Amino acid sequence: MSGAFICVALIAFPVPKSGTPAPPVEMLIRLTVQPMAAPRPALRYQLLPEMRELQPGNPIPGYLKSLLDQDQTIRESNLGPSALRQADRAARLDKPDWQILDKLKIDGISLLVPDLQKMRELAAGLQARFREEIAQRRFDDAIATAKTMLALSRHVGEHPTLIGDLVAIAIAMITISPLEELLEQPGCPNLYWALTNLPYPLIAIDKGLDGERVMMQAELRDLSDTEPMTAEQIKKVMDHIEYFRKFEADTIRQTARQWVSVRTRDAKYLAAARLRLIEAGIAEERVAIFPVDQVILLDEKREYEVRRDDLSKLAKLPTWEYEAFTRKLVKPTEPAFFDFMIAAFQKVRRAQGRLEQKIALLRHVEALRMYAAEHDGKLPEKLADIDLPLPVDPFSGKAFRYAKDGDTAHLRGNPPIGEEKIPTYNLHYEITIRK
Repeated sequence: MSGAFICVALIAFPVPKSGTPAPPVEMLIRLTVQPMAAPRPALRYQLLPEMRELQPGNPIPGYLKSLLDQDQTIRESNLGPSALRQADRAARLDKPDWQILDKLKIDGISLLVPDLQKMRELAAGLQARFREEIAQRRFDDAIATAKTMLALSRHVGEHPTLIGDLVAIAIAMITISPLEELLEQPGCPNLYWALTNLPYPLIAIDKGLDGERVMMQAELRDLSDTEPMTAEQIKKVMDHIEYFRKFEADTIRQTARQWVSVRTRDAKYLAAARLRLIEAGIAEERVAIFPVDQVILLDEKREYEVRRDDLSKLAKLPTWEYEAFTRKLVKPTEPAFFDFMIAAFQKVRRAQGRLEQKIALLRHVEALRMYAAEHDGKLPEKLADIDLPLPVDPFSGKAFRYAKDGDTAHLRGNPPIGEEKIPTYNLHYEITIRK
């Protein structure tokens, strides 16, 4: 039985002899597909709910209600039909609102997000139904479920945290796997234009980035840049910082108190910190009367904002430009107090790039099916032979690597620099045309 087959390519090769280069480590995805022309009209099938399907309302309570309404005799990981129908209805509401902005401004990093884990459970239930519909070749039902799952992912992407963005991307990724299985089914309609008309990027991370700024403001709301602080006020801020730094204990070697004390004892460093605060817009006469601990804390907050914005200012660039510009950034020679809070953004941006690469590769698969339908089942010798607007690889900004071997095409993505040995960043689609 044919099916999407995924493996790490290294396993498929014999162990190389000593002194010979090891084979590439790839994630191999084998698809056997049928030639298929584009539907007419071209957008007969779409992968997000259309405006005509939408109703006014907030989908988030609807998703949560679908989990509450599930049959309690059914295992939590296997939602019942009524719960999934409720999710379908929620996915077709038009104004997602997580209604947690006020809590975010107060709780900051301590914000609890149990609702996001619930969305993962819901996505798993929908994926199971998706696969069942595919196995039964109920194409219209399967595409309707794909719409629900991708709408769910975009609604989760409206959560004002980077964690929400990661969950949204994960939900979209678990939609892609059965979508690959769908493309293998005989008679499956061609989804090239449906994939092409998805928003780009599918999951925006704007809300998460804005939320991170709100979080930091909440955590440091007691750190004044207008009045000198008392020893008790500074201790309160220091204790609070120590509380959320402890979650990064594996990478942080000094307590907050130790970090600040080392710098307050360095007269040259302290003078430079005062100057940086003045250049950042705090009046010189105010900086002059701030206690030394307050000066160092304010300077570390400023440095965090500089390093954060050096990355987040690139957020809207195409992935390959983001990757190129981040490599050009001058790496600071010294660690910063809040460095641990910056790494999350880079992780989310890479995950976003992986999702866009998967979607771009599936567009190529469908373009190959379309080409084969117009050329007696034959594959193109090169991608340039395909008369369609093919996307570039999001990680390189260049065409995907392509090679033809009889009735089989090999399509490879490019990994971002530094991830060459990670299989999930080395995708290899092996596409065979079914006769």
